Amino acid sequence: MTLAYAVDRLIQEGKTSLAEVRRFAEERPARIAALERELATLKAGHAAAKALNRPVDHRGAPAKRPKRKFTMTARARAARKRQGQYLAALKRLKGVERARVKTVARKEGVANAIELARKLAKAVPAKAA
Repeated sequence: MTLAYAVDRLIQEGKTSLAEVRRFAEERPARIAALERELATLKAGHAAAKALNRPVDHRGAPAKRPKRKFTMTARARAARKRQGQYLAALKRLKGVERARVKTVARKEGVANAIELARKLAKAVPAKAA
C-alpha cells in the first residue's frame, strides 16, 4: 500500500481534509531542517567530548545531590497504618454512617472510629450481583 493511497482513503472517509494534508506537506521541509540542526548539534557535542577523552553524557543533567536518608519512627509508622485502616473502613460506608464515624474520630479518636466503622460495615447487607 502506498502513502498516496492511504491519504486518498483518509480524505474519502472524511477523517482528514485535503487542506490538512497540504499543510502537513508544507511543514515537512521545515521539520526536516530542524531535525538536521538538532542532529548536527548532537554530533558536535559528541565530537568535542571525544576530543577531550571524556565520556559522553547524553542526559546533560547536573550531578545529583545524594538523597536524604528517611527514617520513620515506630510512632509515625503506627499512625500511618491507623490512617490507612480508617480510610479503608470509611470507604465501605455511605452517607449518615460515614458522618457518624467521622464525628467519633474527632471526639473519641481514630481507633474507636475504626471499630465503629467495621461494626457498621458488617451490619450492611451485601449487594446482590
